[in-house]
Amino acid sequence: MTKMHAVIPAAGLGARFSTNGNKVFASLSGRPMLEMTVDAFRRRSEFASIVVVTGEDDLSRCREIVKAIAPEAHVVRGGATRQESVRLGLTALDGADDDIVFVHDGARPLVSDAIIDRCIEGQRRNGNAVAAIPVVDTLKLAAPDQTVERNIDRERLWAVQTPQVFPLGLLREAHASAWKANFLGTDEASLVERLGIPVHLVEGSSTNLKITRAEDAAVAEALLRPARSGAQMRVGFGYDIHRLEFGRRLVLGGVEIPTTDGRGLDGHSDADVLLHAICDSLLGAAGLPDIGHLFPNTDPAYAGADSMTLLAEVFRRVRELGWRVQNVDATIVAEAPKIGPYTAQMRNNIVQLLEIEPSCLGIKATTNEGLGSLGQGLGIAAQAVACLCQGD
Repeated sequence: MTKMHAVIPAAGLGARFSTNGNKVFASLSGRPMLEMTVDAFRRRSEFASIVVVTGEDDLSRCREIVKAIAPEAHVVRGGATRQESVRLGLTALDGADDDIVFVHDGARPLVSDAIIDRCIEGQRRNGNAVAAIPVVDTLKLAAPDQTVERNIDRERLWAVQTPQVFPLGLLREAHASAWKANFLGTDEASLVERLGIPVHLVEGSSTNLKITRAEDAAVAEALLRPARSGAQMRVGFGYDIHRLEFGRRLVLGGVEIPTTDGRGLDGHSDADVLLHAICDSLLGAAGLPDIGHLFPNTDPAYAGADSMTLLAEVFRRVRELGWRVQNVDATIVAEAPKIGPYTAQMRNNIVQLLEIEPSCLGIKATTNEGLGSLGQGLGIAAQAVACLCQGD
């Protein structure tokens, strides 16, 4: 079965970007540019793997950013040029020749689902696809002294972007041929064209800009703002369930609750289902990955973690994107123990952390009426809905 992969070259220095380091680490609306780019492919179910290629000095920081958004992605060392970095990324891919690979610049964080969809459809129809937009500006050919020699007909001119999409075997062949001939192309399409294979364009977008200069980042920030000046609202839903086990503490809403049978919720952290559900509702509303991606249960750093600390980190990320919490409503489903005596302390913990009024948080508890595993007292679950606002 044919699979799709993404290779993201992210080794560009910020010489024109007013930064001393790798520009993909620069922040846009509170998120590293690289995180946004990787997330554009991570959230798509079509992609079997993602490879990010960066400079040797940036490997550690790049892995930290990528791991938080896509733990399954690979980060590998690049070469001296973008072309060499892409070749090394293709080498790192575990795929068949007829698999499809998207090559996309790490400094194009605003690539949309619509562009990716058009690239997928274009590749299926024509065998390859390169995102591009028609040139709309008047073009002039200038002499070395910058005097105009002549106008250039723009009618058939396109400005090429990424993604650039080709069969993996073909792109590996194109890179191998270029490397052998010491040929340096401008993009993947130029290497494939060199083999005599027609390359097909699909519609990109003027918003799919490459962040090269500081003014590009300012434009990207403006595009990321709400489309209207008034408040923007988002709603997210969260759900969590954990099994009850002997020898574990029962922690809900950051409050340790005594039990008569010595059972508590089993999990990698403190297994606080209420806070986990609230975390996921906030992350979902903000369009961020769930807590399983941010705090994986395979990471020993989160063994026994206090979920109030996890919620604080989620809140920090949400606030960095310019969101504020409008209200949260949560329901705990448990046959025992009685939750009512502890909800006031839970509410106090949560409203202080989320910086909301007590009237903006609802915590309710119910049973499952003896039905299913929850009704049999095998576990406890929680559901939460969060509303976020941005703007005035």
